[in-house]
Amino acid sequence: MKILLVHPRLSVKGGGERVAIHSILAATKAGHKVSLLSEEFDESSFEDFYDCPGLFDKVDRSYYPAFRPVLGPRVLLYQRLIYHWRWIRKAVSRDSFDMVLSTQDIGYVPSTHAPVVQYCYFPEYFSHLQTGESPMWRLYYRPASTYYQNRVRRVGTLLSVSDFTRGFVAKKWERDSKTVYPPCPVEAFSELSNAQPRENLVVTIGRIVPEKRFHLFVELARIVPKTRFVTIGSLSDETSAYYERLKRTAPDNISFVLSPLRKVRNILGRAMAYVHCAENEHFGITIVEAMAAGCVPIVHDSGGPREIVTSDVGFRWSNLSAAARQIVMLGENDRLRRELSAASSVRAGRYRPEVFESEITRVLRTS
Repeated sequence: MKILLVHPRLSVKGGGERVAIHSILAATKAGHKVSLLSEEFDESSFEDFYDCPGLFDKVDRSYYPAFRPVLGPRVLLYQRLIYHWRWIRKAVSRDSFDMVLSTQDIGYVPSTHAPVVQYCYFPEYFSHLQTGESPMWRLYYRPASTYYQNRVRRVGTLLSVSDFTRGFVAKKWERDSKTVYPPCPVEAFSELSNAQPRENLVVTIGRIVPEKRFHLFVELARIVPKTRFVTIGSLSDETSAYYERLKRTAPDNISFVLSPLRKVRNILGRAMAYVHCAENEHFGITIVEAMAAGCVPIVHDSGGPREIVTSDVGFRWSNLSAAARQIVMLGENDRLRRELSAASSVRAGRYRPEVFESEITRVLRTS
């Protein structure tokens, strides 16, 4: 079968790109011919970041020039949608495919007669609508919402990154979907799970952008001054101001490491806990990575992380005072920390890439 995998922004380097990687691997292992449609990006940097050498040799590449806003930050969403729509339409019109697998935003789904499978992270994630009910922003996003609904009608099979997202898909788009948890590189960190003793050290991981709420991690370090905190992250140009503000306001007991996690994973082997500050996160691959390494997860009590972190493996919090108490408790009770650490590493195994690839192979066969 000839499959078109649509993922226009591979340069993002988040969890969605890991979904694209293992979708490619699942399809090629099953004997399908895969064509990758994306804007231009640095292949070598990508393969180094995700430790997937030779990945793009497995597919036919169809790249187009990277998006550059012509109107500055104004109407950025619409500039991006129109730009990618034009290039995707051109690529689809040149060739025919037996199936389309879209692993990024549903707004990038092409108009085609082929069956379409869409992997969903969050339906219509328009950032300004997450923090209020502003009539101005609702008016601004209305055309985009209508367009997204049109794209939904072109999708035959919807996959959701978590039961949390599945609920929103049903509510927003009135469609059922199947939960397929994303692939997490558990094996790369599981050998760290038995590392003892652990330091009075807490880590967080992710793209350093405001929606990940790293500023709360900085504040948490201020509340618990006797514990060391480390932020491991990646940075893009448009968020550098946020990063500089974090460093400027950070207390002395927190440090920042800009590096792919796999290159500094020894930090996870030393840390007693992992804190996740994002609210209503769709899933949280970094939580699973830290759990595989034996870190006790301390996550915000919302979204997909609720499905990962149960009371037998870690803690959930709704305010910083609670998170601070949980960190102090772990630092003072090593027996509890060891019990939760062992349970965490076992639970992380549920999210191995092999499980995801098996599900994707089944979906490609039956859709």
